[in-house]
Amino acid sequence: MAKKAVLIGINRYRVPGANLRGCVPDVNNMSNLLQQLYGFDATDIHVLTDFDATKKAMEEAITALIRGGERGDVLMVHYSGHGSNVPDNNGDEPDNRDEILCPTDLDWYDPLRDDWLRGVFDGLRDGVNLTVITDSCHSGTVTRAIEPPDAPIIARYLPSPWDLTAAESGRDLTGTTRGTLHKAPPSERGHDIVAVDDMPEVLITGCRANQTSADAAIDGGFAGALTHSLVEAITESTKPLSYRELHDKTCAKLKRGRFDQVPQLEGNKARLDQLFLSPLD
Repeated sequence: MAKKAVLIGINRYRVPGANLRGCVPDVNNMSNLLQQLYGFDATDIHVLTDFDATKKAMEEAITALIRGGERGDVLMVHYSGHGSNVPDNNGDEPDNRDEILCPTDLDWYDPLRDDWLRGVFDGLRDGVNLTVITDSCHSGTVTRAIEPPDAPIIARYLPSPWDLTAAESGRDLTGTTRGTLHKAPPSERGHDIVAVDDMPEVLITGCRANQTSADAAIDGGFAGALTHSLVEAITESTKPLSYRELHDKTCAKLKRGRFDQVPQLEGNKARLDQLFLSPLD
């Protein structure tokens, strides 16, 4: 049995005004957690940060992780950075939008789409536990406002050129934005904070589809509110937590910290009741 992870954190973007502060600390926080409490070896944790986290590097690392997974393995993909939406390019989205992750070299006309991620994740071999955590936004209020670098909270969301054009022309885009990677019916997305479906991975996202994930000043430093709360929930627990239990405790921590975002949990019903990062039975 192998335990392997790809951890991606992007503070530095080649898009002017898009830099964040807490994404690289998120990667360090998660790497320490995996090694200290879950038995991951440092050599099996592939870290991509800042200018190394290009679209090509992200795709290669995620593909290698999924294709190399064997029955009994425990895998994780953790992403901290900006998210966004772009118009659907193949007609498979009922809301006419594709969700994207934003690499450091983001190209709006060649983005890292949720369609690509879904195709890779659906190739997961049977018996492999894959956990995906995205501490980013995939929707949000369209704005050109750039928060100063010392702002207490910066939203991890980049408005796409199409969002900005629609806002400035006074016309809304067709469809509604939502969270990424979901396979639940569109009518259920963004309403329930726990969704059950047959996707091969367990997915934890930073917020509802109509909210933003916070890149925040926390405990004297910067971190993603989701990642910080999730790691604290684990380290403070006196017993191993299931995915449902971890989600509940993370939501409670965010609420106590006065963060509005509500993390979403999605996956197979039986998987959600298993221990976080445990091998499949």
